[in-house]
Amino acid sequence: MRKFVAILVVVAILAFAAGPVVARGDQAVPFQGTMWGDDVTFNPEIPAGRCVEMAGTADALANFSGSGYATHLGWVDIVAEHCSDFDTGTYGNGRLTITAANGDVLKGTYTNGRMTAPPPLSGFQDDFTFVDGGTGRFTFASGGGTEVGTYDFGTNEFWVHMDGVISYSKP
Repeated sequence: MRKFVAILVVVAILAFAAGPVVARGDQAVPFQGTMWGDDVTFNPEIPAGRCVEMAGTADALANFSGSGYATHLGWVDIVAEHCSDFDTGTYGNGRLTITAANGDVLKGTYTNGRMTAPPPLSGFQDDFTFVDGGTGRFTFASGGGTEVGTYDFGTNEFWVHMDGVISYSKP
C-alpha cells in the first residue's frame, strides 16, 4: 500500500510539473498570441495630444479590433489603436487591450512600427510592451516582444502574431 501511495505522489508531482507554464512572481515566461479581424478604421481627426511622439507627422489614428488566441489568456478579444504616418509607412504611440476568455484584461503599448510590404496587402512589424493597468492576474503585467502581421487595405482584414515574454508582476 505504501508503495502505491508513493507512486501516486510521484505521478501527481510529475503531472503538476508538466502542466501549462504559468508566470509566478516576477518570472518572465514565453508569450505568444495570434489575432485577426476585419474591423479597421483610419480617423484623420486625431485628438489633441494623442500623437505627440510622432512630431506632427501622423496622418490618422488607426483603430483595430478582432479576436484570436494567446498563451495565458485563451480565446481573446483585442482592441488597438496607433498613430499612422502614411508618407513614411511608419506608426507608433500604439495602445492595445487584450481581454482574456475569463474577462481579465491585459494592457500594452507598441512602438517602432513600420510597414514591411507595400499596399494593398501590407506587412508590418513593431515592438510591444505590457504595462500596468490591466485586471485580474494582469494588474501588474510586464514583459514584451515583437509582433508581425499583415493588413489588407482592400478588405480591411488584419492578422497579427505576437511573440515575447510576460510576467504577472513588476520587474
